[in-house]
Amino acid sequence: MDDQPVATPGLTLPPLLRLRAHLQALDALHLPPYAGSAWRGLLGHGLRQAACVTRARDCAGCLLLAHCVYPRVFEPPPPANAEGGRFAAPPRPYVLDIDPLAPRDYGPREPLHLGITLLGEATRQVPYLLHALQLAGQRGLGRTHGHFVLARLDQETAPGTDDWQTVYDPALGRYTPLLLEHPRVPAVPVGPVRLHLLTPLRLKRQGKLVGPAQFTPRELIFNLSGRLRLLAQHHGGDTTGLTQEPLLQAAAAMSSVNRQLHWHEWTRYSSRQDTLMELGGLLGHFDLTGPGLADLWPILWLGQWVHAGKGTTFGLGAYRLEVGFVS
Repeated sequence: MDDQPVATPGLTLPPLLRLRAHLQALDALHLPPYAGSAWRGLLGHGLRQAACVTRARDCAGCLLLAHCVYPRVFEPPPPANAEGGRFAAPPRPYVLDIDPLAPRDYGPREPLHLGITLLGEATRQVPYLLHALQLAGQRGLGRTHGHFVLARLDQETAPGTDDWQTVYDPALGRYTPLLLEHPRVPAVPVGPVRLHLLTPLRLKRQGKLVGPAQFTPRELIFNLSGRLRLLAQHHGGDTTGLTQEPLLQAAAAMSSVNRQLHWHEWTRYSSRQDTLMELGGLLGHFDLTGPGLADLWPILWLGQWVHAGKGTTFGLGAYRLEVGFVS
């Protein structure tokens, strides 16, 4: 595979910032089976606490709504149309990257980590996010409300390089971000691509969740192309390369072979809705092969950093591509 990045005409994502927060437990921490929801709730509470100057109970009707960091990042309001109506809410400009293999229990002074990807305007709000993390550590995480501190914040130099540099050290108190660029897609690989589903992938077809037996590449491409289009429309980018019909035709020409897929059930309690929510999805891996790979490669590669399916904000739908593997 040629490692030199190449431009992809008609398809760019908003500026994308991948961060990794290195934390240290102050006392015992016990995390739920999948911690993404707990992290999202804790960060949202911390960001609202950091940003809100009115201390109102909710954001509805607030005069500062259009200028506040919290709704811009965590709850973007639906845009108004010319007649004063409302469109659907835009996709949130962040994704949590949760390691599904990370331990659930931590003792005092043990390290833990949280990955956060920001897009578009949200990439400028890192100082607020840092303060939100510090407030979250004071509030406590998990069933035991274990406290933690932020040890440092790293930034990946470019998506997929796995080259991380420290951009914030609490001892120095300075945030020094690296230069941001729009993600650039590497050259199309030769041969099949293996797709590893890291966290449950929740796709729907005609209102029903897609299970291992029903899954085809078309479902994934349909979801990814729509998600990337919305992200670019609302947060900056070029969508002319995301015409859906040609992409779905290319997906129909693809085969998913060596499938090792299974359904993983995940239940979480929603305090907002006061109910248990079933949030299972597909896990495992499969190989993509066929003549449509060249057309689909850009959105498959970009989708790694924004995830696919439902529940992306708390880390669901994470996947990674592997090339050059031996079956």
